[in-house]
Amino acid sequence: MHTCWPSKSLLLASLFVAPSGSPGIPSAVANTIMSTNINLTWTEINMAQRNGIITHYIIQYGVGSNRNMIITTTSSATTHLISDLKPFTQYTFTVAGVNSVNSGPFSAASGNIRTAEDSK
Repeated sequence: MHTCWPSKSLLLASLFVAPSGSPGIPSAVANTIMSTNINLTWTEINMAQRNGIITHYIIQYGVGSNRNMIITTTSSATTHLISDLKPFTQYTFTVAGVNSVNSGPFSAASGNIRTAEDSK
């Protein structure tokens, strides 16, 4: 009887994959919305879908569904201050986790989060 084992390279390749799950839907931290800043928060990717250690996150955001701005965080923290926003403007956000291989899928989009009016 002959037993067939996967090759070492195939086995190693399967260990090095990007996250297969996405973080939770981002939202604004209560009472932190300013005219040009929003403190964004989200929940971590499910442990079984991380495929390694999450090293940082990528945040896509923009006005309405046009999320053409990107921020790469520098840590695995699940909050990030988004600054240089326009006053009294609605933004939507999505977040993706990154491990040592690559980024995973983006979360579902947040609802519209409006910055505060300018306090002139």
